[in-house]
Amino acid sequence: MTEAPARPQRVAAIDVARAVAIIGVAANHSIDGMLNAGLIPTDHPLEVVNSALYLFRMPALAFLLGLFVPRAVAKRGAAGYVRERATLMLWLYLLWYLVQSVAELATNQVKNVPREPGALWRVWEPFAHLWFLPFLIVTAVVLAALRPWQGPVRRLLGGGALLLVCLLTWGWNPTLFGLTGLSLLAFTAAGSVVGLARLGAWMQGPLWAWTAAGLLGAVSLGLLLQADVVPSTLPAEVGLAERALSLGAAVAGTIALLAVSVLLTRVPPLRDLLAAIGRRTLPIYLAHVLVVAGVRVVLVRLGVDQPYVIATLAVLAGVGIPFAVATFTAGRPWANWLFDLPPALGRRPSASAPVRRVGAHRQRAATRPRDRADARR
Repeated sequence: MTEAPARPQRVAAIDVARAVAIIGVAANHSIDGMLNAGLIPTDHPLEVVNSALYLFRMPALAFLLGLFVPRAVAKRGAAGYVRERATLMLWLYLLWYLVQSVAELATNQVKNVPREPGALWRVWEPFAHLWFLPFLIVTAVVLAALRPWQGPVRRLLGGGALLLVCLLTWGWNPTLFGLTGLSLLAFTAAGSVVGLARLGAWMQGPLWAWTAAGLLGAVSLGLLLQADVVPSTLPAEVGLAERALSLGAAVAGTIALLAVSVLLTRVPPLRDLLAAIGRRTLPIYLAHVLVVAGVRVVLVRLGVDQPYVIATLAVLAGVGIPFAVATFTAGRPWANWLFDLPPALGRRPSASAPVRRVGAHRQRAATRPRDRADARR
């Protein structure tokens, strides 16, 4: 009897890379808050770090997201994958739009930028970090349709088209559902072409090679920062040459992030902690803004105005509290609707999923242990 193929194992370095990217997102929003509150000047060292992070942390997150798309499409079918992703992201968008809006309206007196009450009803206008959820819906549709990982023709035509979209939309980010972050589609496509298995194998390669790659990426990023480069997801009017340089800076920063993740994976206690965080990136992304802003406001009210103290505590809380809440709610239907579909909207089996025959299932169960379900990303 032929054994079923083993399920692909998670690669710790990839989860660590996701953790590093989401920590970078939390750091960005922490520094942004201090800058807008007048706690640091525009030439503060933290703002220099902030500008560098903005160039690559979302492209890196998009690239890492793309790694998982081919397997998900193969498992659920293109239509099933799009339906599942769109349903989940639309639910989370509407839920967290309400949560974020109510929280901001309630704290207008202490916010850097008060929120207009009428904005609560303009759900087609993403604000703060929530633009990423519509982007994930667009990503699911585009990649499921183009499937650039399937052969050289699709890779050339689909990947080339998305690279052109990337250059044309870099810095073009209208406040409209699904139109922010279109330049990141090239990074998700690149991730899907590289694939989970290939990158996992690369990240287990020689340490010296990744050290060299990391240094090359960091030096390239540092040099490109001297040019007129801008982040892909912030509104900016720049020419084609500046867009190309900005794209190069994002690629260099992504390579440096991957290299740092490989090095961190060599430290077992840190690896395990970061890998656990990397498996909860979506809950952390959704909730971290409220936590980071709240920590800054409380610390300032308590008389703490040291930027490095505020940034450190805000990032630790902004990552740690959502991680703890997500860990607690997982597997509890009455609570996990904060970060997942509620039971009433739960996932349905994909039409492409194989139907098991009872007799065959019993025969396999008698000869080998039951497979465990994939860990939730």
